[in-house]
Amino acid sequence: MRIKILSKQLSIFLSLSLVFAMGGDRAEAASARKASLKTKSFRISAGQKKKITIKKKKKGAKYTFQTSSKKVATVSKKGVVTGKKVGKAKITVKEKYKISKKKKTRKVGVVKVTVKAKKVTTDEKLPSASSTPTEPIQTEKPTATPTSTATMTATPLPDGDVYTKELFCVTVNDTKKETVNGNTCNVEMQYFKGSAAGIYFTGNVYKESSSVKKTYTDGRVVECARYMLSGKDDTGTSCKIFIQDDVREENGKIISNPVILTNSKSLAWMETADIQGRISTDEAGTKKVSYRWNESNTEKKQPPAVVRPDTSHKYTKEIFTFFIDIGATDSVAGKGGKASMIHFNARGECENFNGKTVADSVDTRLKFTGMIETLSARYIMDGTDSKGNPCRVYVENNGIDNNGMVTEPIIITDCPDYAWIETAPLHGTVSWETGLTIHMWTTEDSE
Repeated sequence: MRIKILSKQLSIFLSLSLVFAMGGDRAEAASARKASLKTKSFRISAGQKKKITIKKKKKGAKYTFQTSSKKVATVSKKGVVTGKKVGKAKITVKEKYKISKKKKTRKVGVVKVTVKAKKVTTDEKLPSASSTPTEPIQTEKPTATPTSTATMTATPLPDGDVYTKELFCVTVNDTKKETVNGNTCNVEMQYFKGSAAGIYFTGNVYKESSSVKKTYTDGRVVECARYMLSGKDDTGTSCKIFIQDDVREENGKIISNPVILTNSKSLAWMETADIQGRISTDEAGTKKVSYRWNESNTEKKQPPAVVRPDTSHKYTKEIFTFFIDIGATDSVAGKGGKASMIHFNARGECENFNGKTVADSVDTRLKFTGMIETLSARYIMDGTDSKGNPCRVYVENNGIDNNGMVTEPIIITDCPDYAWIETAPLHGTVSWETGLTIHMWTTEDSE
């Protein structure tokens, strides 16, 4: 009898052991399913983005990403890596989770990132940001003939107007205006909204935009508006249109030569068509821009030429340092290129100026097929000069971005002590030590 009881107990013990063993096997199998990296290395170009992919993520766990070099590559909280400059960086990925109310941290792995230079698709070989371009920029100076880096050649306006077909008309609603009264030039930065209607497009101005008018003491007037429209094309398809309007007076009419880029397949022909804008103001003070097409001209317009900063001087004297807070980017990828409007705010913290931007500002980037990227950032800053006196500074930072930004700024200020800057040779560079920083330089003998 006792032997039977012992035998029965032994059987139960063996069964339980088997159950525990199976449970242990399952636990080991579960623990073997650890999160891992899909790839441990990749290559991206400067300015390009790529997301780190984690396999077998643990439910309820959080994953962190840390870069070894923010100058080379940054990484977001969601694991999106952005190439900044040529070089190598390591992104460490960690997993944070709880077991029995205890916090645990495990290293998932390291992703090796190699950032290479942007691919230049133009036949001409261009210098890097630290080298000297061989072609001087044709900049806008108070003593020079006015030029526009964005004006496309259009058919001269004859006695009989050939721009007869209206594509669409933009009704402009002006909002706030900021001004700077300089020594050689008065600047008006007019912000606006608006709507568009016509047989080819109907929509609205996408976000508040601006038009800058510079009136020089020698009688020259240079005016340019930049904005995006969002709406529907003639097929009813949602689309966007980027417009850069260089405004001038011709034969008693206020006209513009627009640079147009659109993601509409139906309207792609507008990018190279002979189009002019006709600007008018009615008795109620409402401003309208009618975009008209010269159907008789079948010759395709070419993109605006790339204009290079002048590096014929030794720029060793830094006059301004501005720290940039980058915001959202709005882009339109057209058939012939891409337009990007990067929103930002800036603050000056240097010996000659302390202050900040008066409103949301925009850096406009244009990248046409086979050409390098150009940039033009326009903003007004309000603050104090080196003596603590109130002053304003208008900056128009024009240049190129070829694996690094190089610019030739236009600076207008109402500070009497800085009046000389308006006609001095200027040069702009950037650094990333504490985020995006703009450095404005001139020559030692300028003042």
